[in-house]
Amino acid sequence: MKFYLIFLSLFLITSICSAQSFSYNQGGTTAKNYYEEIPYETINGKLFVYVEIAGKKHKFLFDTGAPVAISKELAAELNAGVIHRDKVVDATGARDSVSVVMLDSIKLGGLSFGQIPAITLFPDFYKCWGIDGVIGSNLMRNSIVCINSAKHIIIFTDQADKLALKPENSVPLVSNKSQQSDPIIKIKLKNKVILDLGFDTGDNSFLRMSEYLMNSITKAGVYETLAKGYGANTISGLGLQKNAEKYLIKIPVLSIGSAQFTNLITETNKGGIPAIGSKLLDYGIVTLDFIHGRFYFDATNAVNDLNEKQWPFQPTVMANKLIIGVVWDNSPNVVKPGEQIIAINDVDYSTINLCDILNNKAILAGKDEATITIKNEDGKVRKIQISKQ
Repeated sequence: MKFYLIFLSLFLITSICSAQSFSYNQGGTTAKNYYEEIPYETINGKLFVYVEIAGKKHKFLFDTGAPVAISKELAAELNAGVIHRDKVVDATGARDSVSVVMLDSIKLGGLSFGQIPAITLFPDFYKCWGIDGVIGSNLMRNSIVCINSAKHIIIFTDQADKLALKPENSVPLVSNKSQQSDPIIKIKLKNKVILDLGFDTGDNSFLRMSEYLMNSITKAGVYETLAKGYGANTISGLGLQKNAEKYLIKIPVLSIGSAQFTNLITETNKGGIPAIGSKLLDYGIVTLDFIHGRFYFDATNAVNDLNEKQWPFQPTVMANKLIIGVVWDNSPNVVKPGEQIIAINDVDYSTINLCDILNNKAILAGKDEATITIKNEDGKVRKIQISKQ
C-alpha cells in the first residue's frame, strides 16, 4: 500500500431498491456480430474513454461498478428530462438521492447504444479529469467486454470466438441481481472461503474490504490482522467517509480462476461494499462475459506476490488541506487524525489543489523514508521522521 495522499475508492454508486420499481437495465445496441476495440487512457488506475453524444465528443470514466452517469451540465445541454428519482449508495456506504435521465443515443467507437438511463450524480472532483460522464455496467450488460491493459484497449463484442478465452482461467459472473447489472465474481481465500465480490474499475485498489466482511470470515483463519487504526482516508462518490475504526489485514493467498495472489495487504472500511478493483488489470487481461455469465482473468504470471511495506499513517484531503487520515496502532504515537501536513521532505503542502493530487503520482512513490512537517490544532509545528515498516 503506497503513501497516497488520498485513497480513491470512488465510484461504485449502486441503486437502492425503492418502493417504485425502476431498472437501469434498459436500451442497448441493435448491432449484431460486432467487434469494437476502444482505446482508453489511464490516470492513477482510472480508465477513461471517449464517447460521442449528439455529434460531440466527450471524455467519460469507464466504471464497471456504477451505472451510466452524466453531468447536470451535459443533461441540460441535451435537454434530457428527468424520468426517475432514486436513492444511491456509494462505495463507503454513504447514501443520497439522485435524478435519472434518458440518453437517446451514445456512441462508443463504432457502436451506438440507445435509450440508456443515466444518473446525474456528479461529484465536483470529476472535473479534475475533464470528464462529462461515466460508462457504467448497465450499458455493458449485453456484451462481452475485454480490458487489455498492455494494449490500452477495451473490446466490446458479442462473439466469444473472437477472443482467446480459456475456461480454466474463468469463474462465474452474475449480473442479473441488481438494477444496474454490476458484475459479481467469485474469488477464493486460501482455498477455504469463497466470496462473491463486485469487479469495480472505478476503484483503483486491488481489494476493497468492509469490516463486516472481515468479521464474517474471521473463524476461517484466512487473514492476519497487522494493525488497528482510526480515522478516515477514503473518498467516494458522496464525499469523505466518516472517522471510524479500521483494520490493516494481510491475506496470504487470494485466487481468481487459476491465478494466485499472495501476501495481499488491504484495509477495512466500517461500512461500504467490498469489491475487486482496477489494480487487477496490472496483472493480466480481464474479460467480463455478460452474455454467458463468465469472468476470465488471463494472468501474466500464475503467482503474484503483493507484499509491501506500510507507512505508519495514511493521509487524506479536506478543505484544500492535506491532513492525517488514519493512524495505525503498531506505529509510534506521533500523529493524530485530523492534524495538518504542511510539508513533506521540505516541499510546501500547506495548501493543496485536489486536482493536482488526483492527476499526479503519489508524492512518496518509490521512497521508504520521509520527513513530515505537522501542524496541530493549536497551530504548533513539528517535524517527524517516518519510514515504511
